[in-house]
Amino acid sequence: MQGLLQRRVKYRFDLRAPTSIRSWLAEARQEVKTLLESDWGAVMCTEAKLPSLGMLLVEWRGAHLPADVSICAPVSHPEPPPLAYDVPVKRVDVCVEPIAPVFPPSEYVAIYIPSVKAFGRITLRRDYAVVKYRGLLFVTEARHGPEPRGGVELRLARYRCASYDLGEALKKLKRILYTRY
Repeated sequence: MQGLLQRRVKYRFDLRAPTSIRSWLAEARQEVKTLLESDWGAVMCTEAKLPSLGMLLVEWRGAHLPADVSICAPVSHPEPPPLAYDVPVKRVDVCVEPIAPVFPPSEYVAIYIPSVKAFGRITLRRDYAVVKYRGLLFVTEARHGPEPRGGVELRLARYRCASYDLGEALKKLKRILYTRY
């Protein structure tokens, strides 16, 4: 996976009249949450500290693929000046970006498959599964081993809502994607 550029999915919200990000969020936060949950087949854990809006736990074959949801324009990430949220803007961009799990899983889901290649766009690393889903590379904790009847037993993680450090999660994701182990 060396040389891959990690991407994110951007949702653009054009506002009827110039409005501050704070007041827009007061009205539209639930609408954004509902849109993302239905679009991704996920559960969104909301966050109170801007520019982060929370974490998206994308359902994939019984497991969770974690992603960060943040306002990515017109403010900079991770720490724009506090006044940036009170300035009127004409549009707001919300980005969904995969992150590595930096919190323990709540449980593992066991899946029995004839072979890893037959399972889809997945690469197994030491303690992680790298999953290509909707054009993005997600990471989830995974355990794998032989299945007595033949094939592979794959145990994929499910997570609960938890707070996380975005910088640490992105560094860990990069380390997992760019190292061979």
